[in-house]
Amino acid sequence: MKMKLLPLAFCLISLIYGQPQTIFLGAGHGNISVTASSELEQTNWSEKASASKSISGKGLDDAPYQASRFLAQATFGANQNLIDHVAEIGYDAWLDEQISGPATNMREKISQTFKEVSEWHLANGGDSTEIPARPNWVVFNYGWWDANMRNEDLLRQRIAFALSEIFVISVQSDLEGYGDGISSYYDILVRHAFGNYRDLLKDVSLHPCMGFYLSHLNNPKTDTENNTRPDENYAREIMQLFSIGLYQLNPDGTRKHDGAGQDIPTYGQDEIKEMAKVWTGLSVADVIPNMYDQEPYFGIGIYSADMTLPMIMYDEYHEPGEKRLVGGVVIPDGQTGMEDVEAAIDVLYNHPNVGPFLGRRLIQRLVKSNPSPAYIQRIAGVFVNNGSGVRGDLGAVIKAILLDPEARDCEFTDNKSSGMLREPFVRYTHFSRALNVEQYYDRFWNACYEFWQNTGQSVMGAKSVFNFFLPDYQPNGPIADEGLVAPEFQIHNSRSSISMMNEVNRWAVYNTVMYGWEENNPEVILNLDELRTYARDSEVLLNKLDMLFTHGQLTQRTRDLIKEAVDAQIYGDYRENRVRLAIYLIMISPDYAVLK
Repeated sequence: MKMKLLPLAFCLISLIYGQPQTIFLGAGHGNISVTASSELEQTNWSEKASASKSISGKGLDDAPYQASRFLAQATFGANQNLIDHVAEIGYDAWLDEQISGPATNMREKISQTFKEVSEWHLANGGDSTEIPARPNWVVFNYGWWDANMRNEDLLRQRIAFALSEIFVISVQSDLEGYGDGISSYYDILVRHAFGNYRDLLKDVSLHPCMGFYLSHLNNPKTDTENNTRPDENYAREIMQLFSIGLYQLNPDGTRKHDGAGQDIPTYGQDEIKEMAKVWTGLSVADVIPNMYDQEPYFGIGIYSADMTLPMIMYDEYHEPGEKRLVGGVVIPDGQTGMEDVEAAIDVLYNHPNVGPFLGRRLIQRLVKSNPSPAYIQRIAGVFVNNGSGVRGDLGAVIKAILLDPEARDCEFTDNKSSGMLREPFVRYTHFSRALNVEQYYDRFWNACYEFWQNTGQSVMGAKSVFNFFLPDYQPNGPIADEGLVAPEFQIHNSRSSISMMNEVNRWAVYNTVMYGWEENNPEVILNLDELRTYARDSEVLLNKLDMLFTHGQLTQRTRDLIKEAVDAQIYGDYRENRVRLAIYLIMISPDYAVLK
């Protein structure tokens, strides 16, 4: 049985060559023998709380608990093997391992999943005419979940999801039928998760799914005869949401003020109009085989478009002339359309707002809702210079975010401004990755539709370009009264909170973790074999679940309440009942809901 033991640490100050030195005895330091009048050893357990463990460090849980908390920020969820691995090699080594590792190719995964789904459909009596020409959002979800239940690029996938909540496109649009395009867009986020921000911004801007979603696909130049002007949608959002924000910022993310103490806008309507001119003349690069034998041209719709290739410039539809952008930068007359695009990307990439603007949003998605100005400034500094003179190195930025004292030091867990409400979707992935789940055919196909409707979240499923929630959202009450923000609370309400508990009940109690919409394809279920072993003693079981889900932060009050409920399960298959009840109660507890 696993027992929590407090380490003995003796700090001896000695003088060596006139210099003070601290010597730690305990946790494996020093050749010390320990004896005790008694050692705890319970019936039916091979482990015992031996006296030697009080000073050897063996059995102490601090390192794995801290690794568990780190992985809750850096991944979609960790099982015990991953926690032990990170506790052993350290955060730096694991981050380097992840940053240098290969990436999952989501487009290939979705293509393979589409093939398997189509074959399964036919094998179960389906009609071939019911198979669409390309995968839709359901197949994208199947492939995404299957990939993220097997992959090794854990940090990269977590960052890609965070980026998808900043550079938003959504299947809540006509893109729902274009799983091939959605997957190739997601690959941009995966590919550039540790790359350079400029490359990310350019590739996002030129993707046809983004072009369609924010309407700069087939955006024509000014036509005075018909009194039409370039569409301003993307021009506005690339500045407001993807790069520089609405107001000029100091390096620490606080807003600059004019002489009257007012916030200074980053840009105005004139700059939006000028930026809109840049995003004209772009259209699809190719088409898929179609019944009309269409060739690509400016103005073609997306029905027959190849939505996996970057848009190309049709210069005859691009707005000519100079463009005056933010900061007074002028793109000169006479350039090609793509030269204008490159110049505009450079203007935004080099703007001083980008470091604090993007840094704050990434911190909010990974670590805490209310980073201090000092935290933001440290991350913005890494964005400006990764230590080797490179600007925009996202790998360096992510590493700095996760290793910063505000992310790692325990003292911040007691600060009321620290922490964040876990997103419903990340709670779902955490549950699925931390526990043993299985499916008869070894498929993790998850339509995720009911979860999406019940909680308001699914990958690439935001209601608008403003994401599932706003970065500055303040729920009424103590959080707003303290001047703090809590973005995730925007989708946490009387309906979704109850629905979230019902979802956990479905996973833990009714044993349906995932399911798809294909005929005769069984659900993904929990395998409780390991946890049943721990369930003989509720304290041991709770210690295990505390390690996986609450990172050693399960409060005594919550522990006592769950233990009382679990201990009452003594009839029938009491071990299974205890496990399912304990998982359910921890997952709906405030100790788990708030990541500190």
